[in-house]
Amino acid sequence: MLNPGSLILIIFILLSPLLGAVEATVDENQVISGERVYLKIEAFGERVIFPKIDKIGDLNVTTEGSRRLEWFDGNKSVIKWVQIYEFTPKKSLTIPSFEVEVDGKIERTKPIFLQVKRNLQTGSDTFRIEIDMEKERAYVGEPVTVTIRFKERRDVPVMSVDFVPIKFENFWVKRVGKLKRYAEGEYLVHEIKYLFFPQIAGDLRVGPAQVKVATAKKIRDAFGFIVRRPQWITLDSAPLILHVEPLPKGVDLVGKYSIEADISSKEVEAGRPVTLTVKVEAEGNIEDYDLSPFKIEGVTIYAQEPKIEQRFSSGIYSGRWVRKFVLIADRSYTVEAFKIRYFDPQSERVEAVFTKPIEVKVKGSFATENEPTKRLEDKRDLKEGGVMIYIYAAISFLSGMALMYLALKFPRVRAERKGSLRSGSKLDMLQQLMPYISESKEAAQMAENLYANLFEGRALKVDKKRFLKLMEKLRQ
Repeated sequence: MLNPGSLILIIFILLSPLLGAVEATVDENQVISGERVYLKIEAFGERVIFPKIDKIGDLNVTTEGSRRLEWFDGNKSVIKWVQIYEFTPKKSLTIPSFEVEVDGKIERTKPIFLQVKRNLQTGSDTFRIEIDMEKERAYVGEPVTVTIRFKERRDVPVMSVDFVPIKFENFWVKRVGKLKRYAEGEYLVHEIKYLFFPQIAGDLRVGPAQVKVATAKKIRDAFGFIVRRPQWITLDSAPLILHVEPLPKGVDLVGKYSIEADISSKEVEAGRPVTLTVKVEAEGNIEDYDLSPFKIEGVTIYAQEPKIEQRFSSGIYSGRWVRKFVLIADRSYTVEAFKIRYFDPQSERVEAVFTKPIEVKVKGSFATENEPTKRLEDKRDLKEGGVMIYIYAAISFLSGMALMYLALKFPRVRAERKGSLRSGSKLDMLQQLMPYISESKEAAQMAENLYANLFEGRALKVDKKRFLKLMEKLRQ
């Protein structure tokens, strides 16, 4: 009885080509478009240099590795080299001849004709792929749920299922939910969902959907053993057509929207901040919404980045948009109403929603004082060392007009010569930083720390040397 070593030797001898020759083979000469093909080149010799193959025609090729095998034929050592390449053809082609250097001599492989059959359309009794849309008509920007289902017979040894990202043009596409698997008769179903948001009007093509399936395939490896290797096939669905209607002129949002505005306090001391919160709820694509920039005369406004939440439940895509604003002023003011216009596809009408105006009373503000205007102007005109400044103008950028209030109560004068900088008090430093907070994160952070020291009683350290260097940089 032959031992395992002798059996392997016999297999190698029977399967090997003539010594000194090279041979190229593929695992199968007939494959389906999208199925991986393994090209094997074998050579016998002490020293073998295989070709570097990056392309076969316009197809990318990867090297899967090489092996060196050695055994004795009588008293002679036999060395066999094996190199494996992989590529994925989409149509029939001829694999060209390649040069292999064997012990200093150039040997050539023979060309191989590879027949590639078309993808399986829709599927067969073994595999099926389906694509569904919840509706055939929609408006620009209206979400449409697209469901893709791949069905495999449960008695087929499937190793892997890969959904190819769905093909689309003139859509914004978002995948929703997780991959679902469930049994349906003799099939195992894999299901994924997308939301398609059409960007233009017209008859738009959706798909085709595509899935790659790997089944277990038995092949003989370079050592002569039978192994299981994935055999990939690609299935395509038929495409679908979605008819898309344009939105009415002047409207960009579609769905159902609501808007709220709330303020942390409607009565505040001069220079103290209040927080304005604007919240928008939508059945539709909340990412299409953005609040137009707004200004309030005499009010300094700091805007945070909006927070957006999205959810998909019971076939409805909805979301929430929230943005906070910090408002600082030295006089009473009004936050005007916010408005949203949108198109409701169910009623097929343009709708509008509004917030109510919000009145904010600022206590201790100059606008509520009963002093004549002349007395107010007299208080602004201060002299020190013969230098005239107008504090009101200097602090128009401040984190609120709070600085004006303190500046009038505790007059300070800042003289600044051309090309010179000085730090002065914390109030003076804050005044110098304010014009630059929108263009420098460092300036904004330093101003925030100074404001906390001055008005919130927090002991945050501010380095004056760092301040001077920053101001030199900003004023260049």
